Amino acid sequence: MAVTPNYYETLYITRPDIQEEDLAKIQQKLQDSISAHQGEIIKADKWAERGLAYEIQNHKKGIYYILIFKALPGVGAEIEKHLSFYNTDILRFITLRITEEAAKKVETEPETQKEVEVKITEEPPNKEESPQDKAETEPETQTADSVEAPATDTTEEEGGTQ
Repeated sequence: MAVTPNYYETLYITRPDIQEEDLAKIQQKLQDSISAHQGEIIKADKWAERGLAYEIQNHKKGIYYILIFKALPGVGAEIEKHLSFYNTDILRFITLRITEEAAKKVETEPETQKEVEVKITEEPPNKEESPQDKAETEPETQTADSVEAPATDTTEEEGGTQ
């Protein structure tokens, strides 16, 4: 019985001040592990440099990298073993098994984030506001006369038996 490869996604966060040589060494180890499990890398990208939700190893920011690949089962444990070995450079990591459809979608997907940023910055500001837009942006004011107290029903008694 032939073992079929699975699709995986690994997200790892590096220190913001990581040296290029150290990052290249880590990425080469990951690539070697995938190749050793008869795999291929579908996508490997630097995702973003972002602030962390909490401080990790005295770092408030981290650089997020995403790696999508196809390989034989067992590669996830090896990838995570290598990432945990570099615990001073890699702040956090996670490897998930994904569906083939999700991997194919990423493979054929163009760089949409850059396109969206360009579209947003090129869009001219709306000079005319419709009356509905003005009503949505103006705060509503209430007077004491317009606020009604909740109605109470005193006709029915609770807990009564006949």
